[in-house]
Order: sequence, then structure tokens, then C-alpha cells
Amino acid sequence: MQLLPEAVLVVTALVLLAAAVAVEAQCSRSLSNRSAIAIAAAGIVLAALALCYVPVDVDSGKSLIVIDPLARIFKAVVLVLGLLAVLLPPARREIPQPGEFYSLMLFALTGLLLTTGTNHLMFLFVAIELASLSLYLLAGFSRTARASEASLKYFLFGGVSAAFLLFGLSLIYGFSHASTFSGVAAALSAGPSSGLAAAGLVMVLVGLGFKLAAAPFHYWAPDVYQGAPATSVALVAAASKVVGMVVLVRFLLIGFHSAAGSAAWGGMVGGWSSWLAVLAAVSMVFGNVLALAQTSVRRLLAYSAVANTGYLLVAMSANGSSSAGAALFYVIVYGLATLGALAVTAAVERDRGNDSPASFAGLIHRSPWQAVALLVFLTSLAGIPPLAGFVGKFALFSTAMAGTTQGSAPGLTWLVGLAAIMSAISLYYYLSVLKQAFVRDGPEGGGETLVAMSPAHILTVAVPAVLLVVLGLFPALLLDPIAKALTDSLGLR
Repeated sequence: MQLLPEAVLVVTALVLLAAAVAVEAQCSRSLSNRSAIAIAAAGIVLAALALCYVPVDVDSGKSLIVIDPLARIFKAVVLVLGLLAVLLPPARREIPQPGEFYSLMLFALTGLLLTTGTNHLMFLFVAIELASLSLYLLAGFSRTARASEASLKYFLFGGVSAAFLLFGLSLIYGFSHASTFSGVAAALSAGPSSGLAAAGLVMVLVGLGFKLAAAPFHYWAPDVYQGAPATSVALVAAASKVVGMVVLVRFLLIGFHSAAGSAAWGGMVGGWSSWLAVLAAVSMVFGNVLALAQTSVRRLLAYSAVANTGYLLVAMSANGSSSAGAALFYVIVYGLATLGALAVTAAVERDRGNDSPASFAGLIHRSPWQAVALLVFLTSLAGIPPLAGFVGKFALFSTAMAGTTQGSAPGLTWLVGLAAIMSAISLYYYLSVLKQAFVRDGPEGGGETLVAMSPAHILTVAVPAVLLVVLGLFPALLLDPIAKALTDSLGLR
């Protein structure tokens, strides 16, 4: 029963492959995009329904598969983001074999779900690699020169990060002789810290830093965001980052909670908190500064992803339950905003032939509702009220300022100050795109309309926009369940 949603996704993927082979054998042509999307979307909806029938087991933390409240919430989140990504249709002739493409999407989602619900060292690696190998193929599926380059870079960087992750996990196992996060925590509390544990922790953080696109492990992101099909990018940018943050929370706050140290100015203590603070500062500066120079909106969103990873790591550096809850809330908000922005960008790119900021000129005249949705997405990423992005950033920064849960160390004032400055800088490149959409006229005067969008594409734009507004006005709808899940699943208060 615990694997019921994953089983539904795998069966749907196999059905898609069988349908693709049967159509090609009988009709000498590939399965249509519309049919493949319909089958994949139906499978994800069935998996979400199956998740409702999986019983919650709070005491399952010592097993391979965990279905605690935290896993249940974020499996549902990943399925929603995956469904929106699947509904984002590819450009004409972008995907030569839709059956195989959407099967890989479902296999990637299966790996992401398994990664979300495990506290086991080796199973964590296997689940991450199941998702990663599928994503490498998805990035280059259109077989253009740019997509092939993006897929190759993604694979090479991913292979190196997988080596770091596996070697780090093996060192942690060698130190603790335990295969679960709770066993590692017991080994740390039983005796003095070990060099093996510290080296393993650093290597695991390098591997997870790649998944989260934290600087300096982000060099794959701009090429993948620009060269891969928009459907693939949506899954990488939204669902993959959400899962990476859940893994980071589980790994650090269960396994290495006692080795956190402190990153507070004037009160620094060696531990992963200070390491994450450095990664946060580098990611925020690097991502925001390089985003200023981009002439491609997709690449701009890639560097925005790097900067937003920095904001997430600010909260994780505080090593507290409230800051972890704020980080998990914000990563969902970020995923929705980025997925929606990519959906609008894909529509503009299909209409104009490129994704430069100038191609958005006159969008308010050509498609007013898409321009308003883009306004919601980018201002949410910038952290402007009353949208969910503002609530998320306020929660991130306020919990980091408050210090640790024990109150024994001052807050991360220096890091929050840097984050506030970088957030102000990000306003420039977000508003530069919105200026084109709302102020500039298109090359023909701005009166023409965009190419008609499919109902699925409209849903991919409309649903995230509505959710960002609702969560901005009523953040407790998501913040409270996440806080309760952290308390029940991880024992954090």
C-alpha cells in the first residue's frame, strides 16, 4: 500500500510505451502528443487518488519506505507539479516520440516520489538516480544541438554529483554502521564527532547542492533551462527542487541535527549551519548578479533558481523547525511561480521564435490574461505583497533572524541583510521583463494576438497564478500543515 502511487505511475508509463509501439506498428506513425498527454495526466491523477488511500504511518522512519505526514504532503505537491508540467504541451515537432517522452516523465516522477518518502541512505541514492537518469534523457529529447549540449552537461555534472553523494553516504555508513538517518543521529550522539562523518556530510551536501542548483554547483542549470523542452524544464525547475529541499530537511534535521553548529555573526560554531550559510551567500550573489546580464528569459529563470536556492539555504542555516517549515513553504511557492513563468515563456517563444525579453513586448495587448499571470509569477518571485512569494520570503528571513529553536544563538542578521539586498537587486531583472510586457509595444504595434493555446496549456498558466494569490492571502492553508507534519514526522517543535 505504501508504494501504491508509485506503482500506478509505473504501470501508466508501461501502458504509454505499449500504446506508442502499437500505434507505430499499425499506423506507421508516432502516438500523438494529445493522446500521450491525456494518458500521462490520467496516470498522475490516479496516483494522486491512490495516495489518499495510503495509510499514514508515523513510526515508519526506520524502514525503506516512509509514509509519514511530511512524505504524504510533499508527494501530493510533487504530483500536482508533475501534472502541471505534463500538461505544458511541447512546441510543434519538438518531441518526435511523445509516448517515450511522457513515459520518462512518469519514471522521473516515480523517482521523485520515492526520494520524498525515505530515511534510508542507500534507498535515497537509488531513488535520486532513478529520477536523475530520466531527467538527463528528457533534457535532450528534442535532439536539437542546443538540447543535446544541455543534456550532456546535465549528465556530466550529474554523474560527478552522484559520485560525491554515493561516496559521502558510504563514509557516513562507515562511521555510524547504520543505514537510516535516525541511526546516524544515534551514532553521533553516542560519541565524539568523527572525521569520516564530517567528510561524508560535506560530500552529501555537494551532491544535494547540485540537485538544488546551488552555486558553485549550478553550471548545468542555464544550459538545461534554455536548451531542453519546456516540459522537461518545468519538471526540473519545480518538482525536482521541491524534492531536493525535502531530502535536505530530512537528512540534516534527523541525521545531523546535533552537528549543526551555528552561523551567527560573532558566535560561529563549526558545523553544517556555517557551511550552508556560505553556500547561501555565494548562491544569492552569483545568481542575482549574473541574472542581470541575461538576454534569454529562460536563462534568467535559471539564475533566478540559483538565487532562490540561496534564500532557501538562509532558512536552513538557522537549524530550527520554524525555519525548516518556512523553507518548505517557500520552495513550493517558488516551484509554482517558476513553472507558471516557464509556461508563459513557452507560449511567447512559440509565437515569436525566441525567448528574449523583447519578445514579450506588447504582451498586455496580445494576451492580457497571460500578461497578468506573468505579473503574478515574477512579482511573487521578487517577493512583492500580497502574493505568496512575499509571505514565503518574510517567513524565511524572520525565522532566520530569530535564531535557533533553543534561542541560545543570535539570529543570522548578516545573512538576512545580504538576502534583503539581493532581493532588491532581483527586482530589476524581473521588472525589466514586465516592462516589456506592459509598457513596450510589439514590433507591429501590439494589436495582434498570440497563437491559440490549448486548454492544457491554459491550465498550466492559470492554476499556479490562482494558487499564488490564494496562498498569499491565506498562507496558513499550507504553513500550518507543514509545521504539523514536521512535528509529527521529524519530532521537531
